[in-house]
Amino acid sequence: MNYDDNYEDEAFQTLRHFALVGLRNLNIQNRLIISYIISTVFPLLFVYLYSYYLYGSSVVTGQLLVLSILIAGIALTMTTYTYLSISSPIQHMIETCQNISDGNLDVRIQDKGNDELAYLSDNIDSMVTEIQLLLEQRQESDARKRELELKMLQYQINPHFLFNTLNTLMLVAQMNQDKVVADGIRSLSELLKNTLINDHEFITIGEEIANLKHYFSIQTIRYAGSFHVNYEIPEDLTDFMLPKLILQPLAENSVLHGSYNDGTVMEIYVRCYQESADIILEVEDHGKGFDMNDKSSVPKGLGGIGSRNVNDRIHLYFSDDYGMTVSSAPGKGTLCRIRIPSINTKIVNAKEGETYVPGTDRR
Repeated sequence: MNYDDNYEDEAFQTLRHFALVGLRNLNIQNRLIISYIISTVFPLLFVYLYSYYLYGSSVVTGQLLVLSILIAGIALTMTTYTYLSISSPIQHMIETCQNISDGNLDVRIQDKGNDELAYLSDNIDSMVTEIQLLLEQRQESDARKRELELKMLQYQINPHFLFNTLNTLMLVAQMNQDKVVADGIRSLSELLKNTLINDHEFITIGEEIANLKHYFSIQTIRYAGSFHVNYEIPEDLTDFMLPKLILQPLAENSVLHGSYNDGTVMEIYVRCYQESADIILEVEDHGKGFDMNDKSSVPKGLGGIGSRNVNDRIHLYFSDDYGMTVSSAPGKGTLCRIRIPSINTKIVNAKEGETYVPGTDRR
């Protein structure tokens, strides 16, 4: 490559830089003025001066001057029209975007044109609409979460449960000073401490099973000999995390609605196992059961605040892919199965109030 080629390449790069960078530092109006002067005024001025040089003050020169002024006027009119057709939509777009940035998400550009600016405006409008929908969903989700937290608190301090248990303990203490009383009081104390004092949204499976054992210990006093609980919890799963108090409503349903009144001991099974990347929790009782197709026979516990709260909380924390399912048949018992993602304690953010669940994109 010789010197001329290098010079031409350098000149081209300089011109390209001016077109891509230099002109971008000017607003559209100034760009069009520069373009009008270079492409119209200068060429016409050159033609007129050259004609004047050749013919002097002749008729041809005068006619050429008039023609040049006419062409310049037409070019100026077209340039002005072009400027307005570009600047007006852009100015409207800027004003709308400024309103959006100020928090007004109800405004839209609504460009009815059929050019690139209209295409850009439509995309901005669509993006703002999507942001508005996401914010509304976030607000609804936050409101629903606060409502569920309130219901969860109401369930935790259910006065009927507390008063019935305390009355039972008092009667047992009066009739028979027994180890049962000490165990019952201890279980009640631990249960209240773990549910009312511990404000963490997520606890380990081991802690949830411990709470469940305390609950069954208390209910054993009230429903002596009516049920027996079997635990099938692998040791390697006890450190996985789950939302607090999602098993107790299911256990309560088994005790209150599944047990027989004829002295038959009902078997209750509490299971936990891993299925692919999910954790499965089951509470199964071999009790009375009910007809799934007959809504009137469905126990109130499975449609009340406790069980509905469990399912709603799982959907809120994770997604609709997770949740609780119930299967039952008269005389064969009831099986409540909960599916949640595997959450190991090592990947739970220690930052208070912020729990991250892999694969759910939830915080």
